[in-house]
Amino acid sequence: MELQSMKLAMPLLGILLWVLSIHAGIFSDASAHYRFLPFQGGALSNDVAASSTAPNRDMQEILDRITVEDLNGTVNFAENVIGYMKRLENNLLWSNIKVTDGTPSHGMLISFGPEKEALERGKDALVALRASNQLLNIYCHRLSKASLHQMSYQECAKLMSKFTFHGTTLSGYCDMLEASCKASDYDVPYRTINGSCNNKNRKHRGESFTGYSRLLYADYSDGAHEPRRSFTRKPLPNPRIVVSSLIQTGNKPSKRYTLALMQWSQFLEHDLCRSATAVAIHTDSPIECCSKEGVNLTPRYVHPFCSPIYVTHDKKYAEEGVTCLSFVRSIPAIRSDCTFGASDQVNQATHYLDGSQIYGSTLRKSDELRSFVNGKLATSTFEKRSYLPLSKDPTHDCQIFSNMSTCYESGDTRVNFQPQLTLMHTLWYREHNRIAEQLAKLNPHWNDEVLFQETRRIVIAEMQKITYSEWISTVLGKSVQEKLARSFPYRSDSDGSVSNAFATAVMRSVKSLSDGMPKLYDEERRANESIFMRNYFHNPGILRHEGVLDALARGLTTQSSQRLDIYYADDLINQLYTNGKFGFDVLSFDLQRGRDHGLPSYTKYRKLCGLNEASDFTDFKDVMKEQDIAALQRIYSSAADVDLIIGGLLEKPRGDSLFGPTFSCILQDQMIRTREGDRYFYDNHDQPKPFTTEQLHQIENVTLARIICDNGDNIKTMQKRVFEKVNTNKNPLFSCSSDEIPKLKLEYWQDSDPSFVRF
Repeated sequence: MELQSMKLAMPLLGILLWVLSIHAGIFSDASAHYRFLPFQGGALSNDVAASSTAPNRDMQEILDRITVEDLNGTVNFAENVIGYMKRLENNLLWSNIKVTDGTPSHGMLISFGPEKEALERGKDALVALRASNQLLNIYCHRLSKASLHQMSYQECAKLMSKFTFHGTTLSGYCDMLEASCKASDYDVPYRTINGSCNNKNRKHRGESFTGYSRLLYADYSDGAHEPRRSFTRKPLPNPRIVVSSLIQTGNKPSKRYTLALMQWSQFLEHDLCRSATAVAIHTDSPIECCSKEGVNLTPRYVHPFCSPIYVTHDKKYAEEGVTCLSFVRSIPAIRSDCTFGASDQVNQATHYLDGSQIYGSTLRKSDELRSFVNGKLATSTFEKRSYLPLSKDPTHDCQIFSNMSTCYESGDTRVNFQPQLTLMHTLWYREHNRIAEQLAKLNPHWNDEVLFQETRRIVIAEMQKITYSEWISTVLGKSVQEKLARSFPYRSDSDGSVSNAFATAVMRSVKSLSDGMPKLYDEERRANESIFMRNYFHNPGILRHEGVLDALARGLTTQSSQRLDIYYADDLINQLYTNGKFGFDVLSFDLQRGRDHGLPSYTKYRKLCGLNEASDFTDFKDVMKEQDIAALQRIYSSAADVDLIIGGLLEKPRGDSLFGPTFSCILQDQMIRTREGDRYFYDNHDQPKPFTTEQLHQIENVTLARIICDNGDNIKTMQKRVFEKVNTNKNPLFSCSSDEIPKLKLEYWQDSDPSFVRF
């Protein structure tokens, strides 16, 4: 029992070393359940490859000597170390180091703040993370000496992942992750709000507040949580330097696509992924890593979970004296197999395409959003028009300074991020209530619960159909869309969990499509006004102004999307969540988050996706322009250092895909698993209550054009393919009352058997 003797060994020294290492920039909260998914025919398979680290006899002897008591000792040690953080966190409270309303940090907190469920699970995950780190610290050096080469911490972490938390104080969490639902729970006709009991083998697979999956084993320089370093072992380049050296804030509009493509991409992202920033362990207080003026704090005021981006010699920020951009690391998640090893991050959304951004990811949130009358969602009314429900705490949920200002609620706290996103939420709230109202007339014998659940499953089916028919054909190309449009049989062995690479890199790159000046269009598709996005972050009141909702909707389907490239709107690169003085940089934060989440480098993902192995910058020529390769060479010390999101943005589009080959590969893998791993996917016949053939035919007619037509205030015309610009010959405008934009005929839901529904 080698570790028992150090059960409480020098806990003060332990936390001191931990905090010092964190302040040196090496803390990262990400716990990793990994999966190696080799590239096969344009998609990633779900077969888990064996670890490349095979222990020899001497190494195996060391591993065999590790007992349950030893493992429990590391957990106890971790609990003691974390306990000693209480004094530090109280000192920060007493020193008034906090997030101030209206600041950019407040905007970040609104978008990535944790729900209470994430906090509860995150505390256990932090113990697991610290215990894993302790285990690696003790054994990696010994294993390295016993091996035939200098073992990396990553290799050591893979070996340690053979040990589970069973037998430790965290074993209850393992029991939860491995639990199955009762047989009767699998016969329920409607999916749960939180995603549980979807997978037949694992009750909690795909559930909200579980960890992201991995396509590649996490890359942490200490094997557990220290951010990836350069191939030269030096720190990677500062994210802001990467952005200011590489990214341009120009206007590069697409000739083909509209802003609706950007908006649906963001709406879809919010359905599938929502990371959570850590808060103080003992007080649950939000963490601030810089002063509210954007200046560095003295080290004693910097929380261990901070990883601020320090800004030096930056022309944009120097004008306002800003030297510090506050970034708080993500809440970790216990690995899905409940083992020691590298860290994962919690996903607050369900991992299924199930409208969780509308309905919420917990029963508590869902109940808050319902009216409990005729199956409808709760709404607010302004000048006889229906809008999202109003926030009960507007100055907290939005970046506004008056409780009289407009701030909305929905299933996702990012609903108010910018007016176009709020518009999309509003259209789908109205769609739900429109369908519920018609179903109530067709089936007056249905109670509120049946009406709500039947409406919800129709709305989810509409969203799934739009995504797999219209959106995928645009972002991945027609041939891939035709492949994915076919009915995929449900596979209980298919893990539909969202991959960290998809959530933290691929879907974050779509911010490049945004335009910083959304235009308002009249019915003749003439732009008569523009708004600056920077003035409306978490400030959606403009949506209630006369005619603005329809004008914004027409703008989404008329104004050109920007291209997916290294050109970003200035409002996102320099003015994100601005307080009028300065704002944040979305891409710098995405870079920092990718490192925080342990994403391996771009070169490893491109190899995974079947491209030639790149050992030098010149090897990028197969997918990048020479001038972009030269720019990378000026920023990074090695090709092996390039961050995934940067490499993906620089790849030339593949065929008729929006993305280059690496992002196309990761995206295609995700969309296959999202479909075949979802027992309740709309066209899956092997679910408790499948849609009838006639109902499926109606769902196949659904388009985003029809959703906009039916739920705007007074939109009269729309093109059928709203992701593409209006074209007189190829994509003309039609009257919203025309059969050219088919309607969902709800008569086929009349007299469905309500006795089947058990509540």
